[in-house]
Amino acid sequence: MKDNNSLKKLLLKQYKLYPKMQLQDMVKFIYQNEFAGGHMIDSEEDSLKLLKDELKILRGQDEGKSVSQPFESIGNGLYRLHLVGLKDKAIELRTINKFFVNAANSVVGTREGFEEKLNLLKALCRDRHLPYPLVELKSYILKYREEGYQPVSHSQVYRDLYRPAYRIIKEEYYRFFDLFDAIDSLMKEESPVLVAIDGNSGAGKSTLANILGQVYDCNIFHMDDFFLRPELRTEKRLREVGGNVDYIRFYDQVIKGLQGGKEFKYQPYNCQTMSLEAPINVQPKKLNIIEGVYSMHPTLIQNYHLRVFLGINPEEQSRRILERNGQVMHKRFINEWIPMEDKYFEAMDIRSKSHLVFPV
Repeated sequence: MKDNNSLKKLLLKQYKLYPKMQLQDMVKFIYQNEFAGGHMIDSEEDSLKLLKDELKILRGQDEGKSVSQPFESIGNGLYRLHLVGLKDKAIELRTINKFFVNAANSVVGTREGFEEKLNLLKALCRDRHLPYPLVELKSYILKYREEGYQPVSHSQVYRDLYRPAYRIIKEEYYRFFDLFDAIDSLMKEESPVLVAIDGNSGAGKSTLANILGQVYDCNIFHMDDFFLRPELRTEKRLREVGGNVDYIRFYDQVIKGLQGGKEFKYQPYNCQTMSLEAPINVQPKKLNIIEGVYSMHPTLIQNYHLRVFLGINPEEQSRRILERNGQVMHKRFINEWIPMEDKYFEAMDIRSKSHLVFPV
């Protein structure tokens, strides 16, 4: 198991953090590592109601109490988000609930993977890295297997001492939590909200836009749809820093449309056919994401309520582009497009003008 060593460290860390945790609490941790919540969420509204009720009780119990870090890694790209850590955050419970629902409905573990991880727990007990009697653990697992490996509850001892109140979420929500928090704060004050995601090629701008789209009902626009048409590619224009994007057309068709608050249309440019495609109809939405290099061009930057920069180191950037685009396009990125992007970032001071920066 490739994750064997990291899971071992996590289990030992859990025992250090919660020294009174029982066997079933260890098994629950492993279950969550493999299956996340372990069951599909059919009703988001019912899930949200449970979250609100739990948080209301929690805040009554922990008045004046807060934590500096609400996240706890459980491995396998998953985190526990402790609800007490939300006290001073602007993020909406509906957003948190969406994190939880998306994780529950997308993480699919296997019985084989789970049993392999239980065997690791046995080894840790056998080698006395954990204090649980091996005979007791084997007996517990045998009975648990006979019952069909159902989701596990925390022990009463654990609940009494540590009062667990959390939701299992995916790593991407942990990584960009500050962005979600900022968006929810803005959406309480502004309408519509325009968010720009600029940054290096291969840094994950489109991926981040899609992550946001899985949580919010929002419009997503791609700067790749606004590269210069052939008739505009004059020598003078291509010497201009940031000049290889049609920022005038983007402003006229998209920015003005969003600010107008009514249905509008824009035409994406197809780099393969080198022509404009059929118009796309856009319905007004409160949140609007603009992703892509040059989205923070000086002619556009002041129109955004939130500016995000995604960075990446050159080695990882090269690897991702080669994997994504193949050798021929990789060469063009390295020799042509990336140098142009870097000049734009430096000349326009894009990173320092961003509200949030997420380096890889």
